[in-house]
Amino acid sequence: MKIKQSLMCIAIAGAVVLTGCSSGKTESSDGGKTVVTMMYTTELPHLEEFIETKYPDIDLQIERNTPATLDGEITRRLRNGHGCDIVTSTLATGDVLNYLADLSADEYVSAYQSGIMHKTAVNGKNLFIPLPAQYYGYIYNVTLAKQNGLSVPTTQDELLEMLDKAKQKNIGTGENGADFAVDGTEQETAVFALASVVPDFFGQADGIQWTDGLKDGTSKFSGKMEMCLDLPLEMIEKGYMDSMPFLPDTNAVPILEKMSNGEMFMVFSSVSMLDNIKEISDYEFDMLPIFSDQGNPAWTISSPSAFLGINSALTEKGNETKLDACRKILSLISTPEGQDVFMKDNGAAYSYLVDYQPADDIVPAGIQDCIENGYNFNLSISADFMRYFGSRCNSVLCGKSEIEPAFAELDAYFQDGDSQNGSLLGTIGQDMIVQNYNVRLQETEIGNLVSDAIREIMGVDIAVVNGGSIRSSLYKGDIYSYDLDAVLPYDNKIIVLEVNADVIRSMLENGISAIISDNNIPGGRFLNVSGLKYSFTAPTEETPAQLVEVTLPDGSPLDENAAYTIAVTNYMAGVNGYFDNNGDGYTMLNVYSDDVPKDENVKLVRETDLTFKSVLEDYIVSHNNEEISSKVEGRIISVNQND
Repeated sequence: MKIKQSLMCIAIAGAVVLTGCSSGKTESSDGGKTVVTMMYTTELPHLEEFIETKYPDIDLQIERNTPATLDGEITRRLRNGHGCDIVTSTLATGDVLNYLADLSADEYVSAYQSGIMHKTAVNGKNLFIPLPAQYYGYIYNVTLAKQNGLSVPTTQDELLEMLDKAKQKNIGTGENGADFAVDGTEQETAVFALASVVPDFFGQADGIQWTDGLKDGTSKFSGKMEMCLDLPLEMIEKGYMDSMPFLPDTNAVPILEKMSNGEMFMVFSSVSMLDNIKEISDYEFDMLPIFSDQGNPAWTISSPSAFLGINSALTEKGNETKLDACRKILSLISTPEGQDVFMKDNGAAYSYLVDYQPADDIVPAGIQDCIENGYNFNLSISADFMRYFGSRCNSVLCGKSEIEPAFAELDAYFQDGDSQNGSLLGTIGQDMIVQNYNVRLQETEIGNLVSDAIREIMGVDIAVVNGGSIRSSLYKGDIYSYDLDAVLPYDNKIIVLEVNADVIRSMLENGISAIISDNNIPGGRFLNVSGLKYSFTAPTEETPAQLVEVTLPDGSPLDENAAYTIAVTNYMAGVNGYFDNNGDGYTMLNVYSDDVPKDENVKLVRETDLTFKSVLEDYIVSHNNEEISSKVEGRIISVNQND
């Protein structure tokens, strides 16, 4: 089946161009091989094997990072001289452009559709190649629909009617009574909100005109784009969708688990998610397109999985071998075989190669008509803007903001961009790198710094920091307030509890309980500590991690009769409850939720309006007469289970 595509893009960029470029990359090798590094959101084992089989002298190393922080961390690393060799970006815009080599003369660039290459070109230069795209739509449980006589919808009204009948019959509804979900992350909310108006706006003449107006600043979001929240708000009002996942600092909805178990009837997500659900569930699933409520044709939504470029530092003298290796890798990825391999790893469903012929079973049956008839909308919006747009939408959907001021803030952000203005806080004496989820697996310099800062500023015996709250690295040199926005982006409030030794041990046991998870991403509940030392056995696929020993910093045991003051977040203490993995399982610290028993050995001592970010900022300022440093000193030790 040959896929046609209507390549319509929104290109939004509110970026600030920085001067200068990180340089000084050197050749690195492993056993005579040229090591090439790349950061991505998932493991890419088939791609690594494909590259290394074709070129045995190349060692491709993939470092994983979360989708929410991928672009920001990549740009910050490039800016500070730690950039990967192959640079990944969710859109070819922003500061990252200052650190990319020109690929225009490379032959593989001509293998891609001219439309996508033209839209991502910068001053006539090609700096990126697009990876295959993800399709988005409504994933629904076909088995439950058939068993309960629910008809397949062809319009938006019929879609809502389907959800209403499912809710009435309690089909695929969870504890919250909802039968539909978006995972609640800013990126997914943004895609859903924009997708909902594609058939009746972006796919029509007025939408094209509005999009063109973004380029010269004549288009506004206020007074026009509020309509993109009409459908989500209606779903919440009618009880089909829960508003809680849109609250700030709550966990994303566990879509894979709920859909595969039949606990959720329908979600808005990607073909990759559909494939993952099918792999572990006994139910039948399919994907539906985005429907019109005005009689227009339905559309599918697609977005490139990412764009790949080459670090411009490799063009400097002495890096010829590594630069050549990077070009070989991009050239291989730009072949049909390379696209197939990437799709196998990533679950993408559409290639931008000219005349690429996909396998018939790649496209879900429910969206094939749209694809064959050219009703596919390519959503290309900068990741930074998508996150901000999604955050403003989330604030409305969870009831924290009215729609008018939220979209006024959106206009201000789009016009002004991220100016990166911020106050100088102090100086860091060393790089403290977050990589490969190390803050969720082991003791790190940055984990010790943040937990030490909290312990000192809060004046407590013990401070703990869940690794999932530390999202980016700190780099040697001057530190500004906006640096800490990237490092500690969440606004959970710090509270002080009084607990005994048993509660401390139970808390640490929970912290090591998700080091190995179903998606191979270590759980964010892992605890970085100050005022404690602990050791645990490294988990295996068969045996979970086990807490071995807990002591005070000097090695003395915990006093079984003592009460210790400990700084944690209200999130861990149940302020949002523990539904859908919120609170990261720290039920032993619960002082807020009435749905979970409260331990009599846990006492709330003090509430604050302080966050991890604000406390670290205070700590750096209070030590501004010295360079801030940190070291790994044996606070957290992982031992083999046989030792």
